[in-house]
Amino acid sequence: MAPTRIETPLNVHHAGSFGALCGESPVWDHRENLLRWVDITAHQVNAFDPATGDSHSLTLDELVSAVLLEKAGSLLVATVSGLQRLDWKSGAIEFVHNPEPGIAGNRLNDCKADPAGTLFAGTMNEGAKQSSGALYRYGAQGVSRIVSGLTVSNGLAWSPDGARFYLVDSPLGRIYSFDYNAETGVLSDQRVFKEYGAGAGKPDGICTDCEGNLWVAFWGGARIECLRVDGALLHSVPMPVSQVTSLCFGGADMKTLFVTSARIGVKQPGLDGDIFALTPPVGGLLATEVRLAGVA
Repeated sequence: MAPTRIETPLNVHHAGSFGALCGESPVWDHRENLLRWVDITAHQVNAFDPATGDSHSLTLDELVSAVLLEKAGSLLVATVSGLQRLDWKSGAIEFVHNPEPGIAGNRLNDCKADPAGTLFAGTMNEGAKQSSGALYRYGAQGVSRIVSGLTVSNGLAWSPDGARFYLVDSPLGRIYSFDYNAETGVLSDQRVFKEYGAGAGKPDGICTDCEGNLWVAFWGGARIECLRVDGALLHSVPMPVSQVTSLCFGGADMKTLFVTSARIGVKQPGLDGDIFALTPPVGGLLATEVRLAGVA
């Protein structure tokens, strides 16, 4: 199917006021019709009901960079200590695994499940001062490092058929693409899909729509972009905030694009740190629940 060209401007709506220091990792929880997301710097895992405006949060004892849905019905969170299982109702947390216990200064960052439920977990150097970050795959045979030499392993996304994988290294301004064999877990043919220079903002979180277009949030860029599979720009959507962090499709029909933001680094915050929503002509797919094997 040919990608839908966006000819008319997309209206951005203010979905919720949160003033997050660093809102990130939005994921639509179809099991409860909630948008789950984290405030990294505030150590918070949040649940937002766009239909009612209700919001709830749990504050952890340490920085939390991602929240994921687990097949067992629970949540997984990425923290400084490593991957942990979170019971939303009780607030109980259980350590699961740390892929880099011996690398000082590194921590987990963005994490997602591939279309089959296999967990991919990226790491970064806390100060982004060296290329010690990597990407790990939690396969049936154990945990394997599949990409090395990253500064900040950031946004992750797959094409709808699972055959192409995208990965962001934010400080370099690069989005990489790979061929992906879901059966073997092998990534191949790494190439630079898109690279952004100074002044453009840094690519951060990403997601794909049903037609395989890639949606990109730009930290310091006050916009999101929609890129075709060949890298051509389909649309650039101005945002009312500078630090646009990540995005995901959600809503009952999976046609709403939710966007998170941050207010750190903003001298005079306005709507910075809030959540926004828009309705592109093409919707997205449900987030895959993690099937964690080998370490649980």
